[in-house]
Amino acid sequence: MNPRPDRTADTAAGAGARPAGRHAGHVASRAARRMGLSLRTLLRPGPRQTELITEDGEQSYRPINLKLIRRLMQFLKPYRHRYALGVIVGMVMVLLDLQSPRFIGWIVNYTTNYVSGQISPAPSQQQAMMKVAGIVGLWACLLATTLLLERWIILIMTNAGERVQFDIRRALFAHLQRLSMSFYDKTKFGRIISRCTSDVNSLREVNVWGIHTVVQNTLMICFAAGMLLATQWRLFLAVAWLSPVLFVLNRAYRRKAAVMHQRVREGYTRVSTNLAENITGVRVVTAFDRQSWNLGVFNVLQYNNTENNLRAARVNGVYLPLLGFVGFCGRAIILLYGGYLVASGQIDRTVGVGSVVMAFLYWDRFMGPTLNFGNFYNQLMAAMAGGERIMALLDLKPEVADVPDAAPLPPINGHVRFEHVTFGYDPNRPVLHDVDFEAQPGQMIALVGATGSGKSSIVSLIARFYQPQQGRVLVDGHDIRYVTGDSLHRQMGLVLQTNYLFTGTVMENIRYARPEATEDQVIGAAKALGTYDAIMSMQDGFNTQVGERGANVSIGQRQLICFTRAFLADPRIFMLDEATSSVDTTTEQIIQRSLEKLLEGRTTFVVAHRLSTIQRADCILVIDNGRIIERGTHWTLLEQDGKYARLYEQFLMHKPDIAHASEIVASRQAFPGAP
Repeated sequence: MNPRPDRTADTAAGAGARPAGRHAGHVASRAARRMGLSLRTLLRPGPRQTELITEDGEQSYRPINLKLIRRLMQFLKPYRHRYALGVIVGMVMVLLDLQSPRFIGWIVNYTTNYVSGQISPAPSQQQAMMKVAGIVGLWACLLATTLLLERWIILIMTNAGERVQFDIRRALFAHLQRLSMSFYDKTKFGRIISRCTSDVNSLREVNVWGIHTVVQNTLMICFAAGMLLATQWRLFLAVAWLSPVLFVLNRAYRRKAAVMHQRVREGYTRVSTNLAENITGVRVVTAFDRQSWNLGVFNVLQYNNTENNLRAARVNGVYLPLLGFVGFCGRAIILLYGGYLVASGQIDRTVGVGSVVMAFLYWDRFMGPTLNFGNFYNQLMAAMAGGERIMALLDLKPEVADVPDAAPLPPINGHVRFEHVTFGYDPNRPVLHDVDFEAQPGQMIALVGATGSGKSSIVSLIARFYQPQQGRVLVDGHDIRYVTGDSLHRQMGLVLQTNYLFTGTVMENIRYARPEATEDQVIGAAKALGTYDAIMSMQDGFNTQVGERGANVSIGQRQLICFTRAFLADPRIFMLDEATSSVDTTTEQIIQRSLEKLLEGRTTFVVAHRLSTIQRADCILVIDNGRIIERGTHWTLLEQDGKYARLYEQFLMHKPDIAHASEIVASRQAFPGAP
């Protein structure tokens, strides 16, 4: 049980144990006055829905509804037998626990009757002690059984709940793998992490203990009320009027707490999002000396998050003490009225004291679950806020997905055709306009243009990261919208400008393209590509740890590892966004030789930044503001003296001759007749 209700209950018990009468009345009066302002705060209407729209336009707070609960319950359904067993064991434990007040009542009645000489025939002191010891022994056996059942419940419910948590995480990760690139373009990294970590963790207590808590506490309240009625009906009626008070308090608390917990979850998400962005971009932060500014922004978000938590705590700080006060009132009524009934002879004195004690304890059994429900409702509100966000993520449909009748793409030759393609990340703002071209198998197509002209968008459409709003993209005559994504991607290779590496060894990163590949196959691919010696020159060769995102290796080494990974996959269509970062001359030469072998015999699309790569291309597409304005070979376009010729002149003007001597040599070797 939660320790907070127990402490509240113990405090109330101490107050109730003081001399009854006027002092108790003064205590109740002062407590009521202190609670007056807090009660008005609790009963005040909560914020309107419109105040809770998140900064990213996510779904705002909705009251808990059965639809959301039913969807969350679907994750529990596979483990319903485990939960059912836990509930049955919990019911047995409740019934056994409710016998403890009876044992205490028997002991109190027997000892008081023994002292007053009302037992006939009168037992000796030793016999009386043996009688009490026997009752205590039976009680101890009952408690031992209850503790064993409690341990069993912990094992059963934890086993079921953790499996549910595992399934939710698995469903989220699988869904994130299916979502389109547009989702990651629009969604902050920190928010995605928050959904998979803190939001899932907020469901844990409810998934593990939710069913048990609801069933056990409901049974405890009902059975305790029944036992109180059976023990002494007058005392039951004396405290029955407190039930409507509890109902009003619970209703007011639910309305306030639901809104507060939604704000808490949103505030925490903003903090985690900001933290993730700053850690990811720590090099940029340091380079531009933005630590102090970023700390200020983070502190503002932290302050708002802290304020949200404090507001929720203030609501809890009203509700739980009020429940404790109601519990104290019930105890005081039972002690005062019960004492009056015994003293006035309206209850048989042979059982009167024990019945009052039992009624007192059954009232505790009644109020304990009520306090537990208050704490559980806090957990439930946090779980519902997190669950709502998780379900909203799971409800997102991928913008690019296999159509119902999609067919596997057969082995391809590498013929690619763009038919009057228009595309925009925002459909109302196209970045490509009526793009039309054709690439024959084995050709290299260089995409040239200013930053933001649409080069990378063409590569993304070939890889089917996005769908065009107009036109078609054909591979060997197949519209890629109507083929399965896995059969398409298995025959394509991609090396991005960022040269992304995963945490692990060089061997593991190369094998990422073909997990089933053996070490000999990986080494063979490196030797065939010409990257073997460069990789072996690293600290531990193929076992070198590359670090997070390849932080432990140089830019050139990252390129070579990515080339080897792509070569191992043996794609028919290869897409390369060349890195613009400068590397040393030796590494540059290795990269160029590896690139030549990698592109040999494959249809290749290169977002080109190197002169040597551009000159080797079978066709150069010059792109400006999303349109192809020129196309042809390097020398043909120079003769046209158009946009490409001006870009070429700018390129030569801004490239130092010494740093790019290798490119000039490579271009002359490729075109010996060129000037």
